[in-house]
Parts: sequence; C-alpha cells; structure tokens
Amino acid sequence: MPIDILQSKGNEFQDKRILFCITGSVAAMESPRIIRELIKHGADVIPVLNDNAINLISPMLLEWASGNAPITELSGKMEHIQLANGKNDSADLILIAPCTANTIGKIANGICDDVITTMCCVALGSDTPIVLVPGMHEPMYLNPMVQNNLMKLKSMNVSIIDPVITEHKAKMANSDTILSNIVEKLFKQDLQGKNVLVTAGPTVENIDPVRIITNNSSGKMGLSIASEAKRRGARVTLIYGPGNQPVPKNVHTIRIQTSVELFDITQQELTSQNFDLYIAAAAPTDFKVINSSQEKISSRTLDSLKLELVPYPKTIDMVKKIYPDTKLIVFKAIYDKNKTDIVKNVNELLVGSKADLVIVNDVSQGNSGFQSDFNEVTIYSKTTSLSIPRTSKSNIAHAIINSSVEILNSCN
Repeated sequence: MPIDILQSKGNEFQDKRILFCITGSVAAMESPRIIRELIKHGADVIPVLNDNAINLISPMLLEWASGNAPITELSGKMEHIQLANGKNDSADLILIAPCTANTIGKIANGICDDVITTMCCVALGSDTPIVLVPGMHEPMYLNPMVQNNLMKLKSMNVSIIDPVITEHKAKMANSDTILSNIVEKLFKQDLQGKNVLVTAGPTVENIDPVRIITNNSSGKMGLSIASEAKRRGARVTLIYGPGNQPVPKNVHTIRIQTSVELFDITQQELTSQNFDLYIAAAAPTDFKVINSSQEKISSRTLDSLKLELVPYPKTIDMVKKIYPDTKLIVFKAIYDKNKTDIVKNVNELLVGSKADLVIVNDVSQGNSGFQSDFNEVTIYSKTTSLSIPRTSKSNIAHAIINSSVEILNSCN
C-alpha cells in the first residue's frame, strides 16, 4: 500500500478492503486515479482485471497505483472465495468501475466466466456489498435489455451509480460521487438527521508562558468517533484540544487549548442548538494553576517551585442541566484499578453526571490507550456492560456508535 498517500485526505475507509474490478471500457484509464483517491481516504485496494481490461490498461500500472498485485485470473488459491465470501479477511466491498454492458448482463444472469463475474457470483451469495459504475456509449446504456439487467441487479441490493449522459456517451461517474456512494454502502446511515457533539484530545494549563501541565492524550479516539458518526449520517461538531492529528473531513471543528475553553465552548454549542448525542472523549486537565506566572520562570533563581492547583468544574456535569434530552456518553480513564473501584467510578458518572453510557479504558496498558492506534474498553450502561478486547480505535468507535444508536432508539 502506498504509505506516502495513505489517509492523506481522511480515514473514512480505514481498515476497509475494496476489490476494485475493471472491465473493458475505455474509462478504465481513470482507474489508477480513483484507486489513489480511495487510498488517500484509508482504503486497502486490490485491483481485479478481466481479459478485456488488460488490453486497455497495464496491471503493472495498477500495482503501482494500489501497492497490491492485481488479480487477473483465478488460481488454486481460490481468490473468489477468499476475497468475496464476506468472512475473515475478505473484502468489505466490490467496486466495478467502469462496468460494461457485457459484464452487467453476465452478473445479472448468474454467468461466471471470468475473474470479475465469478467474484460477484460469490459476493451475491454472501451479502458482500457491490457497487457498479457503468461506463459505455449512450445507446448501449439505454438498450432495454441493459436497463432490465440494471433493474434486476438493483433488486439484488447491488448499488448502481448512474453515469453522466453527455456527448452521446454514458460516462462513468467522477471519483467524488463514487466515494460518497461507497460510504453509504459500507456504513449504516442510522444517524441521519442527528446532531452529534464530540470532544477530543487533551487540554493544557499554563504554569508560565513556556511551561504547561497537560496529559498524554492524542485525541485519536475522539477523532475516530467523530469520523464514524459522520460516516453514519450525523451532523458532527468536534471540539478538539491541542493535538496534531488530522481532523475528519467535512466535520465542523472548533479548536481549543484550555479546560476553561472546553467548558465555555461546550456550553455555547449546547445552548445554540439541540444535540442528540454528546460524546465526551476529551481528556481535559482537571486542575487549574492558581499561581501561574505571566513571565517565564527562571530555573536559575529558584531552589524549588510550588504550584497551587484547584479542580475545574466538570464539563460533563453541566450537559444534562442545559439540555436534558441529550444522550451523554462519557469516557473514564483508569489506571490499573480493581473491579470494585471501576464499578464505583462508573456508578458515580451514571448517577452524578446522568451519563447514559460510560466508556472505561485502562491507560496503564502500554500497548493501547493514549497515543496508540489501539484501545481496549468496556461500555457500561445502567443495566449492561460490553467488553471490547484490544482492537483499532476505528473499530472501538464503531462499537461505541452502535451502543449510542441503541440508546437513541430505545427512547423513540
């Protein structure tokens, strides 16, 4: 996979594997660029070419574009079963771009005579999503048999991205249209029409203009949650502390520095519009330095430095006071605590802060949590708990949003 461009435009398709199938249309020339766009948004792309496509575009070029060796024929490795059966390490989605009238007809009628049609035969039998992007001359596209085949495929839950009719051609849709359709196909749109407010990252407190108190939070968990909510149709507002991680594309982002700013901005947002979900994934500094200096403190003139710290009001405690209908999801970072203490902390948040869900993660684990791309959490509600073993933060975000949707739906 080309590491130099991976996720350079976003992480919508992080941990997603896409079979990029190319058929014998001249629009195959666009394939390398679309493949690179998918990778820039986090996808692992495997090119698949039939014989007609090989006559138009070099497999070597597609290997450069994707970082994966193209599949041009089926072998004893049973690539069609390995990659299209919806299990284990198989593909998350099959994209056929461009797709000819010939391939449309074969897939619609169960013909498996090349690598692409055989992949699709397996996918249709295992509910692996298929997105089909026609590209051909206009009369071929308007042929009643082609239209009937497209209708048949739609009835099988195959997504068809309509071509652009121009210059007597049914031209393949552009990459932006293809990417947005893949998002809708890969991710349930169960937050459509919902407003979600997410906080992420650390905050800082100044000792002097140079020195600060902060913590090791990177904001990766909160950013993954914001991305997941956006993918699933929500209008997302992100309040992000002083981290250096890339923010999700098309998410309204407000940058902050201090815990006071976190409190004030949260209050402003909650009073300006109704949020269905408030997900508090930020790791704010809990204490304010009372005796901070307006000038840099010289280490040469002091034998010691004493700081007076006072606790900040908890931002999460005011959420339900402003808007009681908001579903409140809070994180609780623990450090090597026993089960009794954890349950006590969780109950304090469920009762005291009126949280609807509490996400507990143990930051004493060196291979997950702060700064890591992985996490291990337990999701607590008032009646149940769900433990999620160590996995990527994008997978954790998916599970958290699933639980959040269940909370929202239970109130309808």
